[in-house]
Amino acid sequence: MFKIGRILSKKNKALTIRYIFISLLSYGFVFSGLILLVNFLKVNKTKAFIIVYGINYIFLYIVQLRYLFKTNHNTYKLIRFISFILFFYLCANFMYNVGLNLNLNYLVSTAFTIIILMPFRIIVSKLFVFKNY
Repeated sequence: MFKIGRILSKKNKALTIRYIFISLLSYGFVFSGLILLVNFLKVNKTKAFIIVYGINYIFLYIVQLRYLFKTNHNTYKLIRFISFILFFYLCANFMYNVGLNLNLNYLVSTAFTIIILMPFRIIVSKLFVFKNY
């Protein structure tokens, strides 16, 4: 049975706090990386988004595996994480580009993408990606 309420319950409060902290660090990297690539290095906004998010997802696997979900690496978790990355990477790129097509500033488009996808990411991570089967 799908039990989303348990993920965000008091029992998992520490997990939620760690997830938010890691996410803030992660998205701080995304925003600063985008500003550096777009404003200073003059990289195309979409290419910059793809580059920064790609690097960010590598960082997230390691940090979420060890510090958030406190579990060990195995091939199945890595495969599930890669599937997770591909799905959310495509969703994030689609949503980001929709924002750009709506003439939103690239940072605003990034913020909306983050706000919409973040709750889904913790749920999928907890219930699917890092779960020990």
